[in-house]
Amino acid sequence: MDTKQVLTVGLAVVGAATMPTMAAQESIKSTFALLGESEKTVGALIVKETGPLTRELSIAFTDKATGQPIVQFDEELTQRLHVLATDSHFTSFIHEHAAKLGADGRFKVAMKFPQPGTYYVYADAVPSGLGQQVVRFEVPVQGGTDPAAQAPAKPEQGSDGPYTVKLDTSALRAGSESMMSLTVLKDGKPAQDLDTYLGVAAHAVFVSTDELDYVHAHAMAAPMPGQVAHGGHGDPGAVSAQLMLHAKPAHPGPYALWIQFKGGDKIRTVPFLVTVPAAS
Repeated sequence: MDTKQVLTVGLAVVGAATMPTMAAQESIKSTFALLGESEKTVGALIVKETGPLTRELSIAFTDKATGQPIVQFDEELTQRLHVLATDSHFTSFIHEHAAKLGADGRFKVAMKFPQPGTYYVYADAVPSGLGQQVVRFEVPVQGGTDPAAQAPAKPEQGSDGPYTVKLDTSALRAGSESMMSLTVLKDGKPAQDLDTYLGVAAHAVFVSTDELDYVHAHAMAAPMPGQVAHGGHGDPGAVSAQLMLHAKPAHPGPYALWIQFKGGDKIRTVPFLVTVPAAS
């Protein structure tokens, strides 16, 4: 199985009600989650319970124009499918990848949920010739009581172990490509032991807490004075503690944000709750 991160964090957001129990093997239809982009696929999900909080997710994409199953996918950030999930309170985050693609075009992903509740599961893929497509499923995970949300995290700073991420969102605007700066500190000093994760310096996933649309972005090295920003896919060398993040949230409002990077040979996940203002 590919790298996995589960993080329970405190973000006070009102969540949706828990859905009723769903029988195994029942297909869940998708909702297109890439607001502002063309919907070219339809997703279907079959959930198989494998333990109290573990599930096997079977995900298939269909070409919306032809109705045919999609069996060819391009790699994006070293993977053919990213599966990301958060609970309805946006207090946890899971990032998984499919081990392989079946001959019928169906991906199978093993996922462990941190607690019972309703989860928003996002399947992010690039069907060959169709560009990035992201679909969302609502998955009920039974086994206890859906816990209440905790106190919100500070929007400008978050931590995972000895690592702290300082985030400047002042340039973030809805509907336009925005650049945010972030600094990764370890024990209060710029981190010196960072490495690439899935081919880039850092990943960021935004989920709108009201519209539930999705943005997946990646960071690049911040330029030195007089230099142009660089640090795209697969740049060699150590990862700088000073990074720039390009993102394009579709609309203004509150977003849960998770930033992932590799520090100390572990995948770190740092949560934020940010408000995206309207364009000037």
